[in-house]
Amino acid sequence: MTFLRLEGLSKAYTEGGKRRVVLNAVNLSVERSSLTAILGKSGSGKTTLLNLISGIDTADSGQVWVEGLELTRLSDQERTLFRREKIGFIFQFFNLIPTLTVWENLTLPLALNGRMNAAGKARAEQLLAEVGLGGRQATYPDRLSGGEQQRVAIARALVHDPLLVLADEPTGNLDEDSGGQIMELLNRLTRENGKNLFLVTHSLEAAAYADRRLRMHEGHLEEAAA
Repeated sequence: MTFLRLEGLSKAYTEGGKRRVVLNAVNLSVERSSLTAILGKSGSGKTTLLNLISGIDTADSGQVWVEGLELTRLSDQERTLFRREKIGFIFQFFNLIPTLTVWENLTLPLALNGRMNAAGKARAEQLLAEVGLGGRQATYPDRLSGGEQQRVAIARALVHDPLLVLADEPTGNLDEDSGGQIMELLNRLTRENGKNLFLVTHSLEAAAYADRRLRMHEGHLEEAAA
């Protein structure tokens, strides 16, 4: 069953008085409970694509459908609520809030969604244990290694049981060993929880975990070699 569908998605920016087309009538269908990787060089439009899928940005034309909902028809407020409830994010630079503890960072999506109840806290504790950081609830991000921070970010992305997990270069700020461990963990947890994972990366090693690999090139998505 199709979970994510893009139809004729286009986006351009004006830079220095010149119009630069980032996405050019992109079409894509993604099946449920799958891991999809988008490869491409820096500036190719990978992050722009994630921003359109999550509703952070709006397309110049085309439609985005997630679980049968046409995201491109929603208002700014409706897209914000959809993103808060239904999307889990993992970023290259972790994006943990430095003044919050591991536990506070992890449970922030629960607090924002009004789900800071016993069941939510139990899920947070379970995820923290699964990423190997049980007992580190009171630790602040600056006391964690890069790999440990990304483990917290993975748990945070899953804690509110989102429909879709979007990962933007999740291994890009890690060494090779840590990056491999993070991809193993991300692959395992998203599949065990039946999540839809959409990964953008320049790393062939990270993309190798995907069920399907695509490449962003000159505003288009092309099937990438296995």
